[in-house]
Amino acid sequence: MTTFSTKRRSLAGLAAALGAASLAPPCAALMAGAVPDTPAARVDANTAASPWAGVGSITQGGATYTGTLIGRRHVLTAAHAVPADAAIAEVMFNLNFGADLSHRIRVVRVHRHPRFVDFNKPDLRHDIAVLELEREVPAGVPIYGLVAAPLQAGTTLTLVGYGASGNGSTGPAVDRNPAVKRVGRNNADDFEPGDDGGAEPSLYLFDFDGEPGSSNFLGGKTLGNAVETSLASGDSGGPAFVREGGAWKIAGVNTFVRYFPQGMKAMGRFGTAAGGQVVHAYRDWIIQMARAAGGQASR
Repeated sequence: MTTFSTKRRSLAGLAAALGAASLAPPCAALMAGAVPDTPAARVDANTAASPWAGVGSITQGGATYTGTLIGRRHVLTAAHAVPADAAIAEVMFNLNFGADLSHRIRVVRVHRHPRFVDFNKPDLRHDIAVLELEREVPAGVPIYGLVAAPLQAGTTLTLVGYGASGNGSTGPAVDRNPAVKRVGRNNADDFEPGDDGGAEPSLYLFDFDGEPGSSNFLGGKTLGNAVETSLASGDSGGPAFVREGGAWKIAGVNTFVRYFPQGMKAMGRFGTAAGGQVVHAYRDWIIQMARAAGGQASR
């Protein structure tokens, strides 16, 4: 069994440990545990009172991704989930605020991180973007702030996303749906440093634990069959929330999966790894992009 500490390591070292397999976009659906848990049990109802009512789907053609409101006209998501400005005519941000696809708002501008090239090219970092909407979302829709402190190892993340789902023991079996969001949790097990020479990590990683001891490659304890989740094909850009100052704040943006040499080589299965971008590492840039677009990201 491969074991990892919670110490930050080089990208080259982690890539070698996890193997070369990577998830091509789209990515990041939310998985259920083994039976008797089900994908249906992870669904968050489309009510206006849901704490996740400000997490919407992003659609373009037949693809579905996830984005999170950080302002009344601004959405945080993965850079690989949205095309460049020249090709955004059909990109929509969809709310499920009290009803399925209650509001569909066109995306008019995409602010990708300037160091993002393409998914996993040259590596997984900088896969983050701020979208500008053509109009404000309705009053009452939750707007989420950004975490004020760096993410710590062992922190429990609440993951919300749209996309395919299934059981961790068998893999995805339910297709993605822009009107169906699911919720689960996992712990931030490991981190990757930024490429600016600083100490703060820019990527977080977690594993998908099945039966105790059978697939726990990153250490730590499972959150339980009915709670622990991971990412698989069908959605990307979804939030990783933490509770800070009595409110839900965005700590990460889910963007990728990875495989262990000794583990399963299929998305959404027990014994795989997944993760995303540490929001605190990009906090100043996110706020700057929202302000430049005539708004203000919630702090």
